[in-house]
Amino acid sequence: MAKLSVGIFCGASTGNSPRYLQLGHELGRLLAERGHRLVYGAGGIGVMGAVARGAAAEGGEILGVVPEFLRAREMSDELPSQELVLTRDLLDRKRRMIDGSDAFIALPGGYGTIDEVVEVLSMAALGLDVGPLVLIDVVGDWGPFLALVDGLAERGFVRRTDLCHVVGGVTEALDLVEELVAPVVPRARNGGEVPMRVR
Repeated sequence: MAKLSVGIFCGASTGNSPRYLQLGHELGRLLAERGHRLVYGAGGIGVMGAVARGAAAEGGEILGVVPEFLRAREMSDELPSQELVLTRDLLDRKRRMIDGSDAFIALPGGYGTIDEVVEVLSMAALGLDVGPLVLIDVVGDWGPFLALVDGLAERGFVRRTDLCHVVGGVTEALDLVEELVAPVVPRARNGGEVPMRVR
């Protein structure tokens, strides 16, 4: 399998269960073990920090992208060794992460995570150059979001509700990403098929 740059969307908070941190660390570790590069929001705390530490523990390549104002606020956060890109603002951060990634995996998170997921979905819906998106559903976390999307479709505001996959674990998510981005699979960013959401 060719080396991929995988954008990980997740929160700088821990969530209310240790399972979120465990999955974050496991995702980072597995990314590195498989030789893929982690692209993330350069946070040293919460689920974001767990993903980075998991990748670093296995010697993985890490690209952290963070706005200058946010990094200044988080200077006390301990970041693992990584390439750090400072951006002007949150919009520039999001664009750099999306442009620098072949595919995306989202763990449960807050407003920023939802914003990043919606950006990728919006691009996919417009047929723009973006890779596949996989949501990891830990304990029904994405259910309300998927219900919102279905409701938008029912009211005629969106045409597609099949623009991402939903899986239950880290290994399944990475297996799916590797399958979708493999050379034999047409990619959305090359005008091929857009990956479908699986429930």
